[in-house]
Amino acid sequence: MNPENFPIMNKYELETVPIGIGGKRMQFYRIADWEPFIKNLFSGENGSFTDFPHWIKIWEASLVLTDYLLDEGLKTEGQLETSQSVLETGAGMGITGMFLAAFGHPVILTDYDEDCLELMRLNIAYNELESARVQKLDWDQPELDGRFDIICGAEVIYRESIIASLTALFRKHLKPGGRIYLAHDHQRSSVETFMARLPADMRAETVVKTFRGQDMARRIVIHILRFA
Repeated sequence: MNPENFPIMNKYELETVPIGIGGKRMQFYRIADWEPFIKNLFSGENGSFTDFPHWIKIWEASLVLTDYLLDEGLKTEGQLETSQSVLETGAGMGITGMFLAAFGHPVILTDYDEDCLELMRLNIAYNELESARVQKLDWDQPELDGRFDIICGAEVIYRESIIASLTALFRKHLKPGGRIYLAHDHQRSSVETFMARLPADMRAETVVKTFRGQDMARRIVIHILRFA
């Protein structure tokens, strides 16, 4: 990869990590050294989880969501449909959207942080994903065209103040009959608030999966939402 085309390669120390899901294996660039981020974040008195640069971490929820969509969520009669348009919101490293693109889905990966967007562009180019593109998206003032068959996101409901904006985004950009897939660690209290505030015309289904890593197991909740 030419660093001149991707300035983030000169801005941060990066490393590649292999990820395999659904029978495909890809390499993802990521931040190699978290220390400057964490040191800067908590150097003041007001640093908190909600300020954490979520795009520098591979979240277990994103891996579980990707596996679920490829193994169950996007299959009809056992076959993976590849013509469904996908919006990944709060994409972070963009793992879910990029794997869906690798299987042929047209995907738009969105986030707000410029470095995050640049890292996703780098990984899309590195993995030669022709059906994926990146777009900046502000949930409070969204500039986004079109509607989508699938909207998905992992660990996107991390504070209650974003619930109204996110719900409005879903209503505006989900196609009739479309589905929303949101995956979170089961301990996220803001997700409970989100579910309690669902509009009357939205239906929800809940699936619980377990992510097992080295010396750890974590419960991941996937909410599948539809408008009536």
